Amino acid sequence: MAEDSTQDALDSQGKISSTIKVECAKCRKSDMSEKQDPNKKHYFQPVDHDEFGQQMLIFCQTKGSQTVTVWERGESENQAESYIAEDYDTDKKILTLNPTGKLITKITGSSKTGKVVLVKIPIESKIHYFTVATLKFHQSNLTYSLEISGEIFKSQQRGNFRLNASDVISIQFKINEQVFDALDLSTGGTSFLVNPVETVKFAKGEEFKECTLRFDRTNYYIPEAVVASVKEMPIEETGGQKKVKIGIAFKNLARKTEDELYVKISTEARGEEMKKKFDTIVQKKTDQK
Repeated sequence: MAEDSTQDALDSQGKISSTIKVECAKCRKSDMSEKQDPNKKHYFQPVDHDEFGQQMLIFCQTKGSQTVTVWERGESENQAESYIAEDYDTDKKILTLNPTGKLITKITGSSKTGKVVLVKIPIESKIHYFTVATLKFHQSNLTYSLEISGEIFKSQQRGNFRLNASDVISIQFKINEQVFDALDLSTGGTSFLVNPVETVKFAKGEEFKECTLRFDRTNYYIPEAVVASVKEMPIEETGGQKKVKIGIAFKNLARKTEDELYVKISTEARGEEMKKKFDTIVQKKTDQK
């Protein structure tokens, strides 16, 4: 997991630089099955200690979910160690831990004792805190503690929203100088239907440059798009015509474009979901009359 660029990342103040964020992302890698899917990306943002302290007090009281992971720079995931958080001192910034590892670690102390380590704390399934701390072993009661010395970052995974096109939600995609009415949209890609004879232009894995997405009366520049799937659709779903669904994955989106699309897509998707629930309630009341 180590890279040459990480060697100078941990400075004397214990701060997390951008390269340490890369280390954190690698340790968290098992949480991300779709490593390249923009819908599954994690984003780091700094948090103040007051927010962290409040969350930690709740975290330590939540039985069964207080697992804290620590590792050193350059270590692989299977070398990381897990502990149970028992208490947090907000004034001293000290997290008290109990070991979960092998008996020898519980009795003699971890090999990471006395070292500055990277720390991952899962608050929710999609939210993690990362920081830097010194791991200490207390032989008198066989407990550990983490003395937090670094900045605290929160990594949050975005929800996977996919918005379907409709009479009121228009989505168009220009690719290979052709404009298609899209079926759906997420920050990771879109899809559209073509006639079977057109599939020769959209073989799976085929890449296209300089594409354009039109959504919410705005044109978005898509620098690269790749054909992710080619699927023949059932005739009953396409008005009796033979059609093939082309799934497109966006590549190398500008962060600004990705963020703007995420906000618009998630807002529209939530609105559609609320409308469906409202329509269901109205229909139930109508049926009861």
